[in-house]
Amino acid sequence: MDTIVTLIEKSCRNFWDRTAFLQKCGRVWRETSYGTLWSTSDRVAAGLVKSGFLPGEHTALLAASSPLWMMLYLGILKTGGVVVPLDKELKAIEVRHILHHGEARALFVDSEHLELVLEMLIDLPLLRLIVMTDGSEELPRRLSAESRCMMLPLSKFLRDGAFSRVSPQPHDTALILYTSGTTGYAKGAMLSHANIVTNILGSIDHLGVDQSIHTLSFLPINHVFEQVCGILLPLSLGGKVSFCESLKKVGDNLAEVKPTFFVGVPAIYRMILDRIRKKIEEKIVTRLLHTIPFTRNLVISKVRRRLGSGTIFISGGAALDPAVIVGFAQFGITLWQGYGITETSPVIAAESRQGTRPGTVGRVLPGIEVRIDAPEPEMVGEILVRGPNVMKGYFKDPHSTAEAIIDGWYRSGDLGYLTNDGFLSISGRVKSLIVTPNGKNIYPEEVENEILKSQYIAEVVVYAHRSGHAEEIRAAVYPNQEALEKCAAHLGKKFLSEGEEESLVRKEVMNACEKLAVYKRVRNVTIIGEEFPKTTTRKIKRFEVETLLATRDQGIHREFHRN
Repeated sequence: MDTIVTLIEKSCRNFWDRTAFLQKCGRVWRETSYGTLWSTSDRVAAGLVKSGFLPGEHTALLAASSPLWMMLYLGILKTGGVVVPLDKELKAIEVRHILHHGEARALFVDSEHLELVLEMLIDLPLLRLIVMTDGSEELPRRLSAESRCMMLPLSKFLRDGAFSRVSPQPHDTALILYTSGTTGYAKGAMLSHANIVTNILGSIDHLGVDQSIHTLSFLPINHVFEQVCGILLPLSLGGKVSFCESLKKVGDNLAEVKPTFFVGVPAIYRMILDRIRKKIEEKIVTRLLHTIPFTRNLVISKVRRRLGSGTIFISGGAALDPAVIVGFAQFGITLWQGYGITETSPVIAAESRQGTRPGTVGRVLPGIEVRIDAPEPEMVGEILVRGPNVMKGYFKDPHSTAEAIIDGWYRSGDLGYLTNDGFLSISGRVKSLIVTPNGKNIYPEEVENEILKSQYIAEVVVYAHRSGHAEEIRAAVYPNQEALEKCAAHLGKKFLSEGEEESLVRKEVMNACEKLAVYKRVRNVTIIGEEFPKTTTRKIKRFEVETLLATRDQGIHREFHRN
């Protein structure tokens, strides 16, 4: 069986002069070949070996997505090392936890985050080497005399020449990926080379892709969905990876590079669809053309060209509102859903050319088993996963590992069901499931999707408030400020009063809930003045939100803070 290193090596040997990466510098897309990827990662590995690093030791990466990030990543793996990727949006306390708990002995860090790391060195006794990946040759300051850590600019770290290359084994740990923490503290999922490689090969088979694949990498590269599907998968085939400039440039970059695949999360697709509709509505001519059946295709064709005609969009990381899928389809754009978890390396199921079905995340990948545990009468139960993609366990956390993996089956914490012909549907999270006194199950995500159809609501969390022996369904809402301002302007006002805003939002929630069964309807609405705390892939931290909501419901006033 291949390792990540041998899988990428095959592409580098076979396609030495072919473009592996594209990254925009100024107005020009600069190319990086497979040969450069291989030779530079060799220099990274030689630098680590020269610095005394041993197989199995952990090296962290804290920098923005780029070709260099992947060269560092591959270089670490070539030494038999373990990569510990960090999200560049994490706060200091989270960075400290991962570097300390993850036993990082070396760290590649960009200049933007260097000072943050230097401030916490006293808490990182195992860290021996810091390499600054960008900036000048002059380091910002000297390390304290008592520090055992050495700091180098990348140019002085890289080494030419042969090095004692270690061949990692398939079941050796390749990555420790710390979960984003939507339901509590971050745990380090240990993924082996075999976990990743089997998932890549299964995804290639399932999606039916080949060396013509070209992805536009947008999500943080430390995110396992992006790392495996957006980067490693195309590299394993000899395809191309272009790096998106920024959130604001997504549309421009899609039009420029015309990727065949784009991997994103639901929040991004909702944003893209909203932008499309907004641009159509802003211009009188475009709006008119779109309303007339005879000329509608002119607008649709322009939208498709803008997003890259022929691009297949794949959504993962969280539940996708079916209305967004319908919205994309109205413009002739293909949007597939996939389902995966960090602990399963990550893909479990996905839609593909072989089959799509609204309300599902497609069929399970070959070689992976899915079982529904203790299904209810509606056939909904917890999704259990078994296969070569299931993680080795949580780093230094045998208790959590034992809770998560039982007899080889990983307990996903997600609720769903399998159709008779193998399509998987996701209903919600086990921990967020609300059970009424009459035994009825309420999936907050279902209610939230209905409420989010209102243009006046940007974010919502539906939860249960217990009062005595009864549970009341409540919703906390962060309004869409831009939509409220437009509403005020339409009424000839500069802004709506606080009372008018609350009345409008509450009415929108209640109207949305009219489409649901009576027992699923929201009975109480709280208006929140700030965005909900989120992970860096824009998933709301439900665990944190519900804790804060509980204090409010008990009469304790605490504000939400932006993440």
